Amino acid sequence: MNIPYIKKITAGLSIAALMCSSLAALAHEPDQSVALQPVWTIEDIATPESVLEVVNKRQNYFLVSAIDGDPFTKDGKGGLVKINSRGELLDKNWVTGLNAPKGMAQFKDKVYVADIDEVVVVDINTAKVVEKIPMPGAILLNDVASDERGTIYISDTFAARVYRLKNNKVDVYLEEVVSANGLWAEADRLVVGAANQLIAYDRLKKTKQIGSDFPFEIDGITPFKCNNYLVSSWEGQVWFVPKKGQQTLLLDSVAEGVNTADIMYSESAKLLLVPNFFANKVSAYRVKANTQ
Repeated sequence: MNIPYIKKITAGLSIAALMCSSLAALAHEPDQSVALQPVWTIEDIATPESVLEVVNKRQNYFLVSAIDGDPFTKDGKGGLVKINSRGELLDKNWVTGLNAPKGMAQFKDKVYVADIDEVVVVDINTAKVVEKIPMPGAILLNDVASDERGTIYISDTFAARVYRLKNNKVDVYLEEVVSANGLWAEADRLVVGAANQLIAYDRLKKTKQIGSDFPFEIDGITPFKCNNYLVSSWEGQVWFVPKKGQQTLLLDSVAEGVNTADIMYSESAKLLLVPNFFANKVSAYRVKANTQ
């Protein structure tokens, strides 16, 4: 991302603060916009739904949940695919034997995967399933998020709820969240894609609306510098949702029928990774500030 030229840097002002200031200005300046620049595409990944960056022993790579079948059926066809930031397919069968894996989250050396009505726990050091945790009453688990303390949150779109896995115990954390899907856990709040709204729930479960009135229901949520977000809708749209200012449409592939499922932005790779679902591919983009 191109940071606007700053004539004078005040002593003691951090780079992070400069980036936040730049993005805040970007949200208000009409002659500038955020844009996506295509970088690479990986083909032949069977129904990719979600992407997760894994940090393990100072090595970063990405996992893609590949449904490879019906998104609602327990058929054992699903799995996890390993790729890297250069657009290389490292291991198409990193984990196999899942059903319809969707959202994922990492905490320490474990990856937690939503798989219809249970959470599958995978050891990233061995690429082995070590546990399967049923979610009581679950219909269609969709996204997963982990906070810094290791509490795992799992959305159930059809049941309109968010489960919580904490200290090896499962409970229903949020109820009556219409079409609960995308999740992102922060230090003091949980950000949820609820139908066409982007909503933050604080620790007391008080709500704050962050984004609203998206044309299609929200699928993926990923942070993008300083409390800004990138948000996807499965039908084929990606939006920039700034901390302040107007949300902006960055990508629209609805007419082409190319889905944009559960996205993720990698700060280390400076890439937005987009699983294209029925197109059976994963696309990567640079997120740039362009002057019009």
